[in-house]
Amino acid sequence: MKDVNLKNASVTLLLEIDGEVFFTAMSRDRLEAVQVLVKSSTEIIVPTHKSQAELNEFLNYKG
Repeated sequence: MKDVNLKNASVTLLLEIDGEVFFTAMSRDRLEAVQVLVKSSTEIIVPTHKSQAELNEFLNYKG
């Protein structure tokens, strides 16, 4: 993996339950804790070449 700076990366959380994908919501404090954990634990990233908007459209999220 090439070196990637994750400092300014955003973290999107999805849960898969019984084959269905769900967006998540949580308080700002909990989100910050998850972001720190995810960013510090990441060893490999795999580019999707898709934007957040394209992911939302694919998931039929109208937000």
